Amino acid sequence: MRQIFGIALGILGIIFLASCHSEDDITELSKQQVYFFYQQTCPHCHTAARYIKNKYPDLKIISRDLKLPGNRKLFKDAVTQYKIRGSAGTPLICFGEHYIMGWGPKDKELFDYYIQPYLQK
Repeated sequence: MRQIFGIALGILGIIFLASCHSEDDITELSKQQVYFFYQQTCPHCHTAARYIKNKYPDLKIISRDLKLPGNRKLFKDAVTQYKIRGSAGTPLICFGEHYIMGWGPKDKELFDYYIQPYLQK
């Protein structure tokens, strides 16, 4: 039963990631957009995606799967722009001057705080 529940949650996360705004021609980051870099195999990415989709169902996010080469370049640009030191991981959520890398219990509150300017648009 737990395995079925886990699979169902994983599918919901993938549906969220697929439903996020995605444009293939984006080659540079904009401070006016929210970016969600993820990997299909990352459980933290799925947890973050479920939280965001449930709490902000109408939020427009540019979602990028790191499996695709062009998205890896954009991810590397984000790592450079945000001056992330050491190993960069997923999920990486970028908004304006702020970012969240990884997803733990405190990150829900941080996301809720950082997303406020993007909700008023």
